[in-house]
Amino acid sequence: MRRRILPAKKIGGRLQVPGDKSIAHRAAMLSLLSAGPITVRNFPDGADCRTSLRAVEKFGVRVECKDGDLVLEPPARLSIEPETIIDCGNSGTTARLLAGIVAGTDLTVILSGDESLSARPMKRIVDPLTAMGADMVDSEGHLPLKIRGSRLLPFEYHMPVASAQVKSALLLAGLASGCSVTVRESVITRNHTEIMLREIGRGVSVREIRPVLEEDPRDPRRRRTSMPEDFKREIAVSAEACVDGGHVDIPGDVSTAAFLFAAAAISGGTVTVENVGLNPTRTAFLTYLKTTGCRVETEERTVVSGEARGTVTVTGGELGARKISGETTVGLIDEIPIVAVMAARARGTTVVRDAAELRFKESDRLAAVAENLAAMGVKCGLLGDGLVIEGSDELSGADLKSFGDHRITMAFSIAALFGVGPSTIDDDSPVSISCPGFYNLVDSIVQ
Repeated sequence: MRRRILPAKKIGGRLQVPGDKSIAHRAAMLSLLSAGPITVRNFPDGADCRTSLRAVEKFGVRVECKDGDLVLEPPARLSIEPETIIDCGNSGTTARLLAGIVAGTDLTVILSGDESLSARPMKRIVDPLTAMGADMVDSEGHLPLKIRGSRLLPFEYHMPVASAQVKSALLLAGLASGCSVTVRESVITRNHTEIMLREIGRGVSVREIRPVLEEDPRDPRRRRTSMPEDFKREIAVSAEACVDGGHVDIPGDVSTAAFLFAAAAISGGTVTVENVGLNPTRTAFLTYLKTTGCRVETEERTVVSGEARGTVTVTGGELGARKISGETTVGLIDEIPIVAVMAARARGTTVVRDAAELRFKESDRLAAVAENLAAMGVKCGLLGDGLVIEGSDELSGADLKSFGDHRITMAFSIAALFGVGPSTIDDDSPVSISCPGFYNLVDSIVQ
């Protein structure tokens, strides 16, 4: 539905956001491999997470609501009619994690998706899973994907591209098949799968590779740091690994909170989000806020179900431009659209590099950001792997496009709050993918 958005006079408030969808997907997927029920608190109601629930139900998982929690009761044995088509909708996480699990079973299924998901790359999971012994037939590197599961071979894999979904698919494949899998990361990615496996299962280990001091061969009087391995983290699932079942308490989604924090950053107001996830692999946006001139305060820190969380307050300041590349881009990958909106109101020129991955999301997010910023009168250059954004004192009200992408829709709904005059979003429905109540959250901080 088309939505008209008026400029905000003032931003501020205290609120909570729905549960982290990355964690929710993994809880749903692990129910397929669990020996006992998994009880989930704060499971989000977004379309992507509902897709994962519908998918596991196809294999016999019983999904029930009890006292506000979601209970996932696994079947005694996974079963499904051969070549059943599982519709993964718009959810890449559902497709990739489920592919890993099915690859390690004796089942045959076909994974499909909507037009957007069918354009996203699947070869990155097909190649390593095939190397493990799975029989997989893709459609020129995309969905639909036919998987004939089998007994897989022990596997070691050094990730060529940073991807928590690929990592998780391989770990879950090993878990499903009862074979050892070791994944090594040169760039550290989200670790929700490893955490959950340790919390409600057994047989997973994580080894962090730390830099060491050594003598400089060019000058024995000096010492230098070096990495003893060519990777930074090693995650291993043993052949005896299993999921016992138990309780998973999901913190608020920090990626959803980022849009509200950005509104505070641009306006100079203050927004507080309670019980928000603070997993170190997900807090790059909070660090970015600090570097641009915002004040970020964290209170009530705790760890529940292995996941750090707390209450975060962001107060905006005079925003400064920054160069974003390498591991910083990886850490901010979901937040780049809202980072671009902040950059449009920052002093100086922001350069984003190493973000080519964004061309293969629900939309080509780089092109979508550039087009919408141009509509608002912002000078924005589109690079092969990034953006160059020249900050401006004001944004023009404009007719903005969602591109069918929830993060583009959310980012430019926030941008519209700071336009000179009203703006429109051509379709606000994509927010239902991750946060159906997004506009209610925005209304709660607009004063």
